Amino acid sequence: MKTKFKVEGIDCPNCAAKIERLVGEIEGVTSSKINFMAEKLTVEADESVSGKLLEEVTRAVKSVEADASVEVI
Repeated sequence: MKTKFKVEGIDCPNCAAKIERLVGEIEGVTSSKINFMAEKLTVEADESVSGKLLEEVTRAVKSVEADASVEVI
């Protein structure tokens, strides 16, 4: 399953790279790609994580950028 997120409030490309890595480490996630300029994160994951994916992605993003916002698009 592929899910796209709008991630606003990321300050720098290094932070985006950290977020991409952290999201990629979530159990069940097979791919994580972030576009810093477009503020979009694309995540491919197993169906087993579909119910908690937004929560897990939000947790990963906020661990790097506390003021960032995440929403499914």
